[in-house]
Amino acid sequence: MDTRSSDNWQKKPGGWDALQTELLTFEGDYPILDCQPFDFTNIINCNNKRGFNSDSLVSTFLDDYHLERFWNRPVHYITRWESVAGVMSPDFSLLIDMPDPMQRWQVYRNRLVGYVWQSAGIKVVPTVCWSDEKSFEYCFNGIAKGSMVAVSSIGMVSEWQLPYFTSGFNQMLNVLDPCKILFMANGKYRHLFNDDRIQWLDSFFETRRKTWEKDQVKESRDKHFLEHPQGRSKSQNRLPNLRHRINLNKADR
Repeated sequence: MDTRSSDNWQKKPGGWDALQTELLTFEGDYPILDCQPFDFTNIINCNNKRGFNSDSLVSTFLDDYHLERFWNRPVHYITRWESVAGVMSPDFSLLIDMPDPMQRWQVYRNRLVGYVWQSAGIKVVPTVCWSDEKSFEYCFNGIAKGSMVAVSSIGMVSEWQLPYFTSGFNQMLNVLDPCKILFMANGKYRHLFNDDRIQWLDSFFETRRKTWEKDQVKESRDKHFLEHPQGRSKSQNRLPNLRHRINLNKADR
């Protein structure tokens, strides 16, 4: 029997299946992410949709509020990732003072969203993060041993955090034995991590800084060129006179 609300039952409400139970097509507690090295020429922020191309690796090393959309609608983004070389699984944060169940939930969400994309044929690089030693019990779950992984130390802004990060990094090497490590870091701590499997990635701030410096050098060079015309080549110095003659010729016609 049709009623005034019959049409509402033809579609799901916005909060339907908030736990994403319809995506549980794997066995065990965590789906497994497994990624072997692949070629990419640039790394791009997941918010920079206009910059995506077939050679891009999409990074999810951003604040968590940028990543919630991937958890809410993981299937929706499959078509977007089909146009890029690969994407990182959402790097949901683990914090030292975060309750243990919340940290486990963050790890689970990371793996499940990555698994949905991986199952659709997308190359997904599992991101790995940890808090303190208690998180070692579960923070490496759901990643195949020998897989390529991605880590970031951008959130490490104080010296007291360094021992926690270093300890987790070494534990990751022991547990996962990754074939390759995509490591986004600033230059401050890079010398502390010596492993042939590391491929360093500049942070987006570092990339912008290098671009700015390059632009400043070019601007300074152009300014010097204009202020010191004697430094120009003979052909460059003759250029204004040549233009003047051309203009005169046009006037004579």
